[in-house]
Amino acid sequence: MGDSIEAIAGHIATMETRQLHQLLKSLPSRSEIASAEMVMGILVYREVELRRRRGTGGNVLPFPGLGTPPIQH
Repeated sequence: MGDSIEAIAGHIATMETRQLHQLLKSLPSRSEIASAEMVMGILVYREVELRRRRGTGGNVLPFPGLGTPPIQH
């Protein structure tokens, strides 16, 4: 399942922001905990927020395991 989530997150990262907003609108506003819709919504919302914060110079850490190295302390 983790590989599938990473593949979806990778695809979402390649989408245009307009497409992400459309996808987010098409997902249910309330979904069952741990459902595919919930996971997709979280991934899309997170990508939208990452882009928004990058555009304003915000500091957002990437989600561990999605092609990013672990944070070293």
